[in-house]
Amino acid sequence: MIAFSGGGLVARRWRSFENLFCLAEVDSSNKLAREFMELYFEEDQKLPPTVILAAAQSQARGRKGDRWHAPAGRGLYFTFVRPAGPGEPLSLVPIAVARWIRDVIEEETGVSASLKWPNDLYVGRRKLAGVLAESRTQGRETYISVGVGINVLGRAEELGVPGATTLEEEGSRAVDLAALAQAVLDRLDRELCEPSWSEEIGRWERASTHQPGDRMTVRREGVEVTGEYRGLSPEGFLRLETESGEMVLPAGEVQQW
Repeated sequence: MIAFSGGGLVARRWRSFENLFCLAEVDSSNKLAREFMELYFEEDQKLPPTVILAAAQSQARGRKGDRWHAPAGRGLYFTFVRPAGPGEPLSLVPIAVARWIRDVIEEETGVSASLKWPNDLYVGRRKLAGVLAESRTQGRETYISVGVGINVLGRAEELGVPGATTLEEEGSRAVDLAALAQAVLDRLDRELCEPSWSEEIGRWERASTHQPGDRMTVRREGVEVTGEYRGLSPEGFLRLETESGEMVLPAGEVQQW
C-alpha cells in the first residue's frame, strides 16, 4: 500500500498502469510527465504506463495556460502517461477519460456532473473538474499524457476561482480523498485495458451538458464561431451548424452555451 492523503492506494491489481508516484507537491504533474516522455525518447527506452499523483501542485495549468488552483489536501490532481496503443484514437482519449471520471464521481459521491466540450466536468454552471491531454511522437513511438484536476474538499469560494465548485459543496456524503483516488485510478486502469472507442462518442453525448440545437460560441485561434450544437464527430470534434453551414472544430474554448 502506498500512502496518500491520510490513507493508502493499492496498485498491485492494476493491469494497465505499471508505475505510481505519490508526491507531496510538484510544480505540475503534466510538466513532469512531459519531461518523462522527453527523457525516454532521448534514452531510446520504452516508458511504462505511469501515474503521477500529487497532493498539491504549485504551477498547475489548464487549457490556454490558465492557472488551475491545486491546494494541498483539497483535490485530486494527477497525470498518467502511457504509450499509445496500435490504432488508438488519440483525440478520443481525453473525451473518454472525462466521461469515465464523471461516472466514478457519481458512483462514489452521488454528485451528478455533466460534460462540457471538450473535456470539462460541470455541476450546473460551475466547474468541478478538468482534463488536459497532450501527445509526443518520435519515430514509430507515440506517448500520450492526460492530466486530471478534481475539486474535492472545501467551499468553492476558498478556491479563488470564479465559477468553480467542489464535490463537498455539491454532495451530501463525506468524501475520502484517498478512497476517491483509488476508485478513479481503478476505473481508468480498467477502461484503458479494454477500451470501447467506437461507443465513446454516444456515451459522451448522453452525459453532455450540450443538447442538439443549443446556441454556442467557441473561440479558436483568436476567432469566435457561433452556431447550434449538432453533437460530436467520430473523432470527438465539435459539430456546429453556423449561418454558412456545418463547421467541425477539432479544438477550442466554449465561451457561451
